Amino acid sequence: MGVEQEKITSKSWFPAVAATCVLGLLAISVFLWIHFTPPVHSGQVLSVDVYPIHRELSTGPTNGSKTDGLQGQPDIYDQLIVLANVRIRNQTNIPLFLHDMHGVVHLQNDEEQTNLAASPKDFDKVFIAYPDLKPLRKEPLPHDLTLAPGQQAEGMVIYNFPISKAQWDSRLDMQMKFAFLHQNTLVLTVPPNTPAK
Repeated sequence: MGVEQEKITSKSWFPAVAATCVLGLLAISVFLWIHFTPPVHSGQVLSVDVYPIHRELSTGPTNGSKTDGLQGQPDIYDQLIVLANVRIRNQTNIPLFLHDMHGVVHLQNDEEQTNLAASPKDFDKVFIAYPDLKPLRKEPLPHDLTLAPGQQAEGMVIYNFPISKAQWDSRLDMQMKFAFLHQNTLVLTVPPNTPAK
């Protein structure tokens, strides 16, 4: 008398086990793809120069009189121009389109300052307004940059933050963010221990 064997695929637990195996393999595949597929872009901060501006504007008597009494306190104005030379690279087989550039300085006490990179028109104005910066000038990184597959570009990006040199020196870090259409943002970090020239 023969023994009839039941097929394993007809067992009630088989679909659940098969689904679990498929989901496990899918999760492993996604993990490997995320951790071993290079990002679509890469970048490097080649140099950083800062130019602090400190002004004290007097609010004393406007008529030039020498009358006794309390004089006004000076208004203090601090500004820091950051000139960063950067290199970015397309690591994909499709073109990348640069959409926006901005910088964020993370200060003490959870404060931060955000600034858009200088536009092409403002880029030129910086060196007119501050002639001392002319020796540092390099070609700007274009705002409308298109990177072909494998192409890299290098250029200067300028930011203007309403902070003092002391605040810059005690910063937690600075991030330069390069937003590309339909891609993740490339973030380049200037850590606090990177000396400014």
